[in-house]
Amino acid sequence: MGRNGAGKSRFFRHLDQFCPREEFNIRYISPERAGSFKRDGNILTHMSNNPEWLRNSRLGNQADNFKAASAVLLRETETIYLRKLQADPEIRQDLSRTFVVDRLEKINRLLTNIVLVVGTNDLEFRTISDNELVAPEKISSGESEAVALASEILHFFDTLDLAKFNVLLLDEPDVHLHPDLQARLGQLLLSMLEEFESHRDRIAVCLATHSAPLVCALASSPQASIGTKSFGVDIVQLKPTGRELRKVAPFFGHPLSLSLSNDAPLILEGEDDERVWQQAARSSKGQIKVFPVLAESVDQQGALERFCVDLLETLYDDPVAFSLRDGDGVVGEQLAHLPPLRRFRLQCYAIENTLVTDQCLSTMGASWREFIEKAKNWVIENPVHKDIDEIRCLIGSSDRQRHKKIKTIRQLICAILNCNKPWEVVVGQALGGIERSNLQEENMLVDFIGEELARDVILRGE
Repeated sequence: MGRNGAGKSRFFRHLDQFCPREEFNIRYISPERAGSFKRDGNILTHMSNNPEWLRNSRLGNQADNFKAASAVLLRETETIYLRKLQADPEIRQDLSRTFVVDRLEKINRLLTNIVLVVGTNDLEFRTISDNELVAPEKISSGESEAVALASEILHFFDTLDLAKFNVLLLDEPDVHLHPDLQARLGQLLLSMLEEFESHRDRIAVCLATHSAPLVCALASSPQASIGTKSFGVDIVQLKPTGRELRKVAPFFGHPLSLSLSNDAPLILEGEDDERVWQQAARSSKGQIKVFPVLAESVDQQGALERFCVDLLETLYDDPVAFSLRDGDGVVGEQLAHLPPLRRFRLQCYAIENTLVTDQCLSTMGASWREFIEKAKNWVIENPVHKDIDEIRCLIGSSDRQRHKKIKTIRQLICAILNCNKPWEVVVGQALGGIERSNLQEENMLVDFIGEELARDVILRGE
């Protein structure tokens, strides 16, 4: 971090130019990223004819056609991933692993109104509300910025040179992004670092930024450090972010959610729940007004609950906050509310258990009976699969394993139904489709999450 004019960009560009290439694999992402996110034949030709063209074109503060190059890199990332899938039997035999699940959905978690999908001839943008095709030049500057940055990040990690030290230099990635989106970009970075944990000693990600939300999102990782760049000083000393900053980061990082858009914090136990509720908010067309806040443990969830109770009323006139815990096999028990915080417990083991409700299965184009038939065929065709007993238990259960752990087979359930969506998207879309009339009729999804949660959280924005 550092003031304008302190030389942060120059510092990054010098690292890119002068670190020896035989030892370092460096990717510099310039601060002004122009153009539209669509593939351009001229850009592809330049990149093919000159391996240094992309790096040289980004050594200035402004990079023309930056996003067009990012679109080329994302298609290259797809090719690299599919080759890896073909070459690695362990990944190939895991039906839950696809380019859409492992890569494209990471980008879509940054988006609110559109999604990036695999089209007939190319990747394409479509609206979440009505699946209409959107031209790349028609999407907002913030959405275009987020997609381009995410594509650059994914390409960097999927092209690591493990014989060298790999450095990703992100120069002001927060430009044009809403504070909430800045925080989500930080979470994307952390998820990629976690995926490549075994190569952590060969990777460094460096950011120059003025963004408190981005810093706070990254501060949730014990690997994060902060340093300041001063004018005329060419050494940056990094210090760990500290436990205190990490503890308050989920709230400090998103001040605009409560004050401007009326989103209420929804404290959740884990990253899976966070992705589900992000998707639910996107799919509800504005009805679900929550900002998911991730607790790193049950103990921290309790600490964040107390933080809400103590602080929110001193900040807002009419505060509201929610906290949701897993059922964990507890049947019928609800949690006491702590105004202004309302606490809920799922009426099933965990959020993935809702995947086999009628409403979620319908989102995948199937019924419970149809799933059973396809699962039986899958069992016959995959007699030595490591999860075969879990599938047998599920289809033989009288209550669809409602209060049992099914974490290991959640994406496999989608794969059996030939659904390419990540399971979190399926559940999120089903939650986003809940209507008030569902409270008065038999609705398995409402039953699994609890009627009070559906009424107070999902339908609060009506």
